[in-house]
Amino acid sequence: MTDPREEPAPFGAVVLLTTLSAVAVMALDHFLPQQLNAKILLFGPIALVAFEVVVHEVWWRRWWGAIPGAVVGLVVYFEGRQMVGEPVAYVAAWALFAVIFCLASRVTLGSSPTTPRR
Repeated sequence: MTDPREEPAPFGAVVLLTTLSAVAVMALDHFLPQQLNAKILLFGPIALVAFEVVVHEVWWRRWWGAIPGAVVGLVVYFEGRQMVGEPVAYVAAWALFAVIFCLASRVTLGSSPTTPRR
């Protein structure tokens, strides 16, 4: 029996939940603009990721994908705000973060990138 921490992140669930949490944060921002500030915008998806780590004990060697995911997400958000608007850029940035993180979780840190784990 394998250790569940060895398993990659479940692609569909992580991407869907992260994207839906970003949509929920943007909906709250739309309906309650005076009550929310910029700091709260990060807490929806980050709280979801932290919850997943606590509940599922994500192995630290799988977390390396958060770094390129965060970089791509930030670029999409800051560059996309001018082109498609802040709500769309925010949701797209978090969705891309989740996609990159899930794909990267198939390769553990220290293993060969050409031999992904399934």
